[in-house]
Amino acid sequence: MEFPGYDELRSQLKGRVRLPREQLQWGAKNLGNGVYQARLQRKELVIATGCDSPNTLVSTGTHLLVACEAGDLLAEVAASNLAFAYGASYLVFEQMPQQKHRGWVEDLYALGDGGDVTALLAEIAARARAHFDGYDLGRFKSIVFVTGGFPWGIAFPEVPTTHMYQYPDFGRSVVAGLWASQSPARGARNALLIEPALVQGGEIDAIANALNKNRTLTRVLPHRAATISRVQHMMDLLPQDVIVISSHAGDAQGTRVTYKYADDDGRHRTLIVDQTFSIGYDRVEDKFSVTEFTKFVSLDGVSWDDDVAKSALPVGTAVTTWSKLDMLERTKYVIAEDDINRVASSMAMMLKDGPWLFISHGFHPATAPLVLSNCCWSWHEIGLRMMFAGARGYVGTLFPVTDVEAQEVGRALFAGKPCEPTFKALWRAQREVYGTSPRRPYAMLGLPSVYVPVNPVNSPAYLHETYQKEIAHWSTAAEHYTEEELKDNAQRAANFLAEDFELFKRVISGLHTAGRC
Repeated sequence: MEFPGYDELRSQLKGRVRLPREQLQWGAKNLGNGVYQARLQRKELVIATGCDSPNTLVSTGTHLLVACEAGDLLAEVAASNLAFAYGASYLVFEQMPQQKHRGWVEDLYALGDGGDVTALLAEIAARARAHFDGYDLGRFKSIVFVTGGFPWGIAFPEVPTTHMYQYPDFGRSVVAGLWASQSPARGARNALLIEPALVQGGEIDAIANALNKNRTLTRVLPHRAATISRVQHMMDLLPQDVIVISSHAGDAQGTRVTYKYADDDGRHRTLIVDQTFSIGYDRVEDKFSVTEFTKFVSLDGVSWDDDVAKSALPVGTAVTTWSKLDMLERTKYVIAEDDINRVASSMAMMLKDGPWLFISHGFHPATAPLVLSNCCWSWHEIGLRMMFAGARGYVGTLFPVTDVEAQEVGRALFAGKPCEPTFKALWRAQREVYGTSPRRPYAMLGLPSVYVPVNPVNSPAYLHETYQKEIAHWSTAAEHYTEEELKDNAQRAANFLAEDFELFKRVISGLHTAGRC
């Protein structure tokens, strides 16, 4: 397929849009800055060799700042478009080197080791604030940080802040947030509250009461119902507008495995990886589902986190050769195995039957949920995966919190002002709980327009129709798939939905307005 060129596209726009009469000459750097200034000045942006392309704060007022970490030109342009849509000021700030970034995130993780957590957090926040020397970000009323991974909002506790990841799928996350926030009918039809009873918390009841007052149909998976298989099915196969998880989280235990093999290029390689697994039991099908998480540690003695040394390493086909091997084949090349207490970045949430690794390509296509993971450390990695899967917003913790903290913040987040933006509700909730203390365990991902609307939908009727459509869809898919694995998966989905639909009908029978089931 041949795509039209610039001149052809320009000619097609004539008569549909008014083309700018003036041009803004710009260099090849800081494209987001150039795009935004051209739009504000109503000029055509022209990239020309030798032109200046300064990185400056584009100021349109103090109501909102979109601050984008440098290093990804596409993300910078997308962030400038986001700023234009909100009429916000726009800033590209210095990129944090990857190794430094990993060190700072590890410092946050280490807060779980004890000590004066509040003082240690204040020291990390001060370091982060110093990264913005020369910019008075505290004067803005709210800030969206487009980040490479660090929660920059901790540096500005006096301001409501939220975050968006540059990678992966920044643009998709923006679209999901805008789509879900544009209509109240897509924001709070039903909620899934997951409570495996592993913490002495009481926020689930308080959150359920707040959502019921919002006319949101609220379903709780308590105790033995909060299993890996059921939770995964509920999130994959049914539209959930709000998801709350009350449990523990953290990097899982696992195994450090050393492989020795020849790659496809004939080189002899030594690959060390950390591995952990999540195993869920499907009672309906009497089968186990296994999710594997693997983190590369080193290749041929070179640390995978050493970007400088790794750049000189002839990786070649070492990784692709290993990846093509199934789990049974790989065992032939194992030369050492050692148990380890922590597989870094694995971030598992504890459910009733064990650690759950949330790794999903997408939620149900009819929804973009707002997720509160009231679990220790849950902002790291889990937030990235939830946003990649299509969540419109995500709230998690940067380090371990007490049960009392989790209860108080959880209650305040959902019991605040009706239709208040979630990032502001979180900011108010933490101010109520922590006052002037620098302790701020919670951080948010999502657009500043993400909120929980008052539900205008007849939720029982909506879900009743959804069950019927999904059962029909997966049953038909099971009949038409030719590959046995796809056929089995589709039938498994249809069977689960059929069983759960019967439970739903029994519980919801007689209800005419949204409530808790």
